[in-house]
Parts: sequence; C-alpha cells; structure tokens
Amino acid sequence: FQMPPNYLHIWPRGEFMMIALPNQDSSWTVTLFMPFTKFKNIDSTDKLIGFFERYFPDSIPLIGKQKLIDDYFGGKPSPLVTVKCKPYNVEDKALIIGDAAHAVVPFYGQGMNAGFEDCTLLDQLFQKYGDDVGKILPEFSNIRWEDTFAISDLAMYNYIE
Repeated sequence: FQMPPNYLHIWPRGEFMMIALPNQDSSWTVTLFMPFTKFKNIDSTDKLIGFFERYFPDSIPLIGKQKLIDDYFGGKPSPLVTVKCKPYNVEDKALIIGDAAHAVVPFYGQGMNAGFEDCTLLDQLFQKYGDDVGKILPEFSNIRWEDTFAISDLAMYNYIE
C-alpha cells in the first residue's frame, strides 16, 4: 500500500470528490463522483491529465498516469440511485426489502446495514405473528418506511457535507 490501508481516503472538491477504498490485494478501488456534465467535458487524455493535475495532483503517482487513462476511458459514468417507495408489499403476495425497497447513495455507509435491519425486523414480525404474512407484510411496510427514508436523506446530506 502506498497510503494507509485501514482508512477511507477522500479528496473533496466542492461539487465533486474522489474516494479510495483499500482492497485485500493491496490495490485500491477509486471512485470519482461528479456531475455528468463534468465527465462529458473530459473527453481526451490531455483534458483528463489536466483535470487530475489541477484537482488531484497527489493521486497521479499513486494511481499511475497510464492506469488512470486506461481506467477512466475504459468505463463510463454511472448514476447514483436512491429508491424511496411505500408500501413495500403487495397485499400478502410479495415484499421487497433491501436495495429494491430503499437503495441509498453510498455516502453514509449504511445501505447494507439497512438491508440487514430489514431481515431483523422481518424476523421479529414472524416471531410476533407466526406465519401470518397477511399481517407481517403490511406491518413491515407501515413501520419500516420512515427509517429508510431517513437514512436515504442522511446519506445525501452527508455527500453535501
């Protein structure tokens, strides 16, 4: 590792930022978050290197110039998705949980925990009502949505912060 491996590294730059997460093989997963219009403007190797020299100069030797070019132009920007819906159930026939019900942007780091909490809550409801999904599914929808809307909002606020 060329940087301390037990940390999330963040380069905040106003309306955009870059983060780096360590991998077990001593590599890094690096993600650049910014508006699509900014991505669209970086359409050549010279513009890419100029952008990184201006905003993230310390990252270039860590990533490597050629790796930066290959990775940047080897993919395309993807949108971040937030899902807020209610109810999560269709009568006693179906239920969505996890990201299908409440996907959140990654900036608060609680998306997976929210999915685990769904499982815990469902388990509690099965303990309470046995196998009566006619009671379990609507109650899950009624009591879960407020917390998932809140974590979604917190995740977005944390990006702005």
